[in-house]
Amino acid sequence: MCINVLTWNIKVGQNKNGSYPISKTKNLNRIADLIKDSKTTIVCLQEVDAHTLRSGIKIHQAAYIADRLTLTTGTAWNYEYIVSKHMNPGYYGNAILSCYPMTTALKVHLSKINSKEDRSFLLANICIDNLYIHIGTFHLGLQGDQIFQAQQIKNALNNNNYFNKGMIIGGDLNVPEGSYAYNIMANHGFPMIDVGPVGVCTLNCYNNSDNPKIDFLFTKGIPIYTLKSEVLPIDISDHRPVKLYQC
Repeated sequence: MCINVLTWNIKVGQNKNGSYPISKTKNLNRIADLIKDSKTTIVCLQEVDAHTLRSGIKIHQAAYIADRLTLTTGTAWNYEYIVSKHMNPGYYGNAILSCYPMTTALKVHLSKINSKEDRSFLLANICIDNLYIHIGTFHLGLQGDQIFQAQQIKNALNNNNYFNKGMIIGGDLNVPEGSYAYNIMANHGFPMIDVGPVGVCTLNCYNNSDNPKIDFLFTKGIPIYTLKSEVLPIDISDHRPVKLYQC
């Protein structure tokens, strides 16, 4: 089974400085093209808009990227989406895209405590070569909410018996390696392995390459000795994507 997974906070299609390109789909096209060129087959996306005023009332960003990938690769791409916040109109949330058959397995609403936004966790079942793998995407909050939300994710996975299944979870932790929330994701309930490259910047790297890594890929139940990972030096949004691949 080949594994080629990428996680990326796409900043709702904005430029790295928070502005929008003149065409609201320009960065979505660039994101889809990078996914294609990197030979990625499963994508975890955070900060994904759907039918909002700011990003385009007619645009569901996950659907748009999946449709462009279908067009440019000649293979049908699917997506699953979870709402983190109602935008009135539209939604803001996370998505998983894949060229393999996929169904939603679990949706977890992550409530805010100290920060201003609710967040979410989405888990999908994906069938690769007649084998199932569970792929999750998360976007945690700020001001300490990461701690409670990371624990919510681990509790939900544990309570729904995913602790004994093969899994890759990718997303934006909003805190660096070694933080309390990081240790919860890696150790609490059941262990997971951070397979992303250690100490490589993923946030605002165009300003300072010494900025922290806050975007991660955690695995469980998958042989890691053949896995490789890298942070792609692409500055479309304020986050750089992290890629995990086996072949």
